[in-house]
Amino acid sequence: MYDEFKALVCELAARDDLTMHGLLPIPILRRETGTRIGRSELDAFLVQMHGEGLVHLLSHVEFENLPLAVQRETLQLPSGLDLYWIRVL
Repeated sequence: MYDEFKALVCELAARDDLTMHGLLPIPILRRETGTRIGRSELDAFLVQMHGEGLVHLLSHVEFENLPLAVQRETLQLPSGLDLYWIRVL
């Protein structure tokens, strides 16, 4: 499942209609994966990809201005950091 997820992230990150300046929003990734993968598994896979140096996970500079529904769809680390963007390396 992880290998398919990595391929999907790369595929979505290559789409100009989903990205902004090469960055894929995590809420868009959640929407695009639908029910194929659970929230905690998606979060774990993203953290694993980051740890393997496949992606950078980034915060949003105006996070507090995002709609609450969008804020809830970000990747929330135990440290309290909210991550919004994925940059595929």
